[in-house]
Amino acid sequence: MQIELLKPHTHAGKRLVVGDRFDLNDASARWLVAQGVAKTATASATPTTDSKPARRDATSGVSTTAATQGD
Repeated sequence: MQIELLKPHTHAGKRLVVGDRFDLNDASARWLVAQGVAKTATASATPTTDSKPARRDATSGVSTTAATQGD
């Protein structure tokens, strides 16, 4: 079962923050939900891996996706 954290939590020695999602066995997931630490994650709210922040120019810090000035 995939869950989304509502509170910070440590799982398998790794610190996780609010909003983190991960798969967990059903019994453990239900226990975290019952404790108010997590909620069941919905498939439609799962972030996609193709969303990327705008690329920035390494020297100026200016977004390279911004419109360029014409002639």
